[in-house]
Amino acid sequence: MTKPLQDKVVMVTGASSGIGAATIAALLDVGARVIAVARRIDRLQALQKELGVGDDRVLPVKCDIRDEQQAQTLMNQALEWGGSLDGLINNAGLSRGGLLEKTQVDDLRVMLDTNIFALANLTRLATPELKKAQGTLINISSSVVHALIPGSAVYSASKAAVAAFSEVMRKELCASNARVVTIYPGMVDTEFFDGITDEKKKQSFDKLKESIDALQAEDIAEVILFALSQPGRVSLNEIVVRPTRQPI
Repeated sequence: MTKPLQDKVVMVTGASSGIGAATIAALLDVGARVIAVARRIDRLQALQKELGVGDDRVLPVKCDIRDEQQAQTLMNQALEWGGSLDGLINNAGLSRGGLLEKTQVDDLRVMLDTNIFALANLTRLATPELKKAQGTLINISSSVVHALIPGSAVYSASKAAVAAFSEVMRKELCASNARVVTIYPGMVDTEFFDGITDEKKKQSFDKLKESIDALQAEDIAEVILFALSQPGRVSLNEIVVRPTRQPI
């Protein structure tokens, strides 16, 4: 039986670790071809070597997607390599700071630039190809949108913006039979928390991860794969995935 993702071309951002790296492994396992995007090219190359695949199956691309020119160059490279684009997984995202009054302005800017501007701009560039391929756009938001927590004002706002952006894009793309899926992960045990600059906040997250048996990156990768593998008539528009023991 033909695999639904066999030889499909899928771009994954934030691909050097965590959910992105796990998603690449899952996609390759079902025969997809993957454009792996991150700022750490050494990590991408190490992942490619670890997975034992050649340049015909994975294209590692060093790119800071916040930079408009780099994003355009990335899309040009992707289309030259893959010939089309069947899926875009907007996974790159980060959190910085804590309580708003104690958060540095640079941390505010990097959250908004990464979590919403870069995602929206890359989607803008990918949209004509996704329409042609009747492909799938998957945006990674966060369950924090459904349980707003003090100390995460700008991060929560950026992820709520992702949710609103996704719903508008669903309406813009549905006539072309392209799908839009928003995934809202709860707590996942990845490097994501290493970038939190508020040490007290980071320590509280570390304790929480242990106490609730946090999700693994592979769990979210399987959800992404499930959404991508549905028949073309089926669009799983919103998926919330939390650890069973996460109360909020």
